[in-house]
Amino acid sequence: MICIYSPSENIWGGGQIYIENLCRYMNEKGFSTAIATSEPDTFNCPTIAMSSVASKNRRLFNSLSFAKKMKSLGVKIIVLNDLSSLWLAPIYRLQGFKVVSLLHLYLQKKNEAGLGHSASEYHSLRLSSYFCNKIFSVNKENIDVFPVNVEFVGNFISPWFFDESQTGKEYDLAIISRLSKQKNIPLFIKLVGLLNEDRTEPLKALILGRGEEYTDIVKAIEIAGLQQSIELRDWADRKDLPSIYDSIKCFAITSHHEGFATTLLEAHARGVPAITTKSAGFCAEFVDGFGDPTGISFEPEQIESVEFRKTILSVIDSADTYSSACINKAKIFSEEKVLGGILSGMKQLFN
Repeated sequence: MICIYSPSENIWGGGQIYIENLCRYMNEKGFSTAIATSEPDTFNCPTIAMSSVASKNRRLFNSLSFAKKMKSLGVKIIVLNDLSSLWLAPIYRLQGFKVVSLLHLYLQKKNEAGLGHSASEYHSLRLSSYFCNKIFSVNKENIDVFPVNVEFVGNFISPWFFDESQTGKEYDLAIISRLSKQKNIPLFIKLVGLLNEDRTEPLKALILGRGEEYTDIVKAIEIAGLQQSIELRDWADRKDLPSIYDSIKCFAITSHHEGFATTLLEAHARGVPAITTKSAGFCAEFVDGFGDPTGISFEPEQIESVEFRKTILSVIDSADTYSSACINKAKIFSEEKVLGGILSGMKQLFN
């Protein structure tokens, strides 16, 4: 049996979607798999209920009892989901488990925005990687960070997201995201304001999501006087997302850091080009360095340039011309290729 260890709580985003689909895929292929979580009702796949491990202390305190429970259930492989649990690799390896790390974000020291890891955490995570039997990464940058072999697998898009039904365009620019500091939504708001200065007709923009930064984002929109330009909407059911992407001309990612955003693949699957910060992990390479260009990547300070903003407006105004390239690029990262690659790597651990 395979257990995917998920320490996150009160978060539902690309990482959770990823492991839910991985769990489903593994079971469909005949490998008994379940997600260990303190929020079993949030996942639509087999789960193992565990007590809260939201803090590092609780993860450490519960590690031995958790290992004992996993042994009683016949678990042979523990998949540690993302950097927040990688440091537990030595504990579970020494308890006799095969340990796999599935990384979404890339390991970095604290940046100017205060995001990332302290020097001690950074080196601790690198040392912990030696105790992993396999490391898979959604983000390519982890290949150069860790002292052991890291296999880039990327993100994936489910087949149903390519349904050909379409709706009319309503928004020039949109961001669909958890409303957290990491996502740097103020940069998006600032960009909309600057783009409005370059047009006779104001942009129609959308921010869709929920999170701890909601109140600050509302205030930022009001201070910028963009209430008529930016619509702020609550998170939508996943089944409704294709029609929302269809209403967008251009998608935006303004994050301080990312892995390989699920939302970017979803937008491309619907034929929508994107602009993304260069700090947003593989997203930047995906849009303008992976096959045909399907958008542009940029440094935050570039939005101060009128000439650069013209390139963004050009992407928005010619969005339809990117449609086929976007869809074809998204199809490269299929479930079978990405999740099948992970399964193939884990099969070796049963030998």
